[in-house]
Amino acid sequence: MEGTARKRTTRRPITHYWGMLKDLDDSQKLQLVTMLVESVKPAKPEVKKRKPNIDDYFGIWSDEEYMDADELVKEIHDARCFNPKRDEFLERFFTEP
Repeated sequence: MEGTARKRTTRRPITHYWGMLKDLDDSQKLQLVTMLVESVKPAKPEVKKRKPNIDDYFGIWSDEEYMDADELVKEIHDARCFNPKRDEFLERFFTEP
């Protein structure tokens, strides 16, 4: 009995854990190794987000390309393109027989 008690106190913790883990399959061992490595990596420093400042947006819009509302509506209207075949397609599927 005395020899058993002495053996437990001199046994190293790593040897103890190895005895528990040696029969795991390779994928479980790799997962454990990954978890151990991640646990000792230094934490990434937090990046402080700063509040937006009006100076961040200075000069973002150009007044040279200014267009009043009527010109904008005309530009949008002129940019539209319609396909007459689209109407035929829609009529064929969405009209009642």
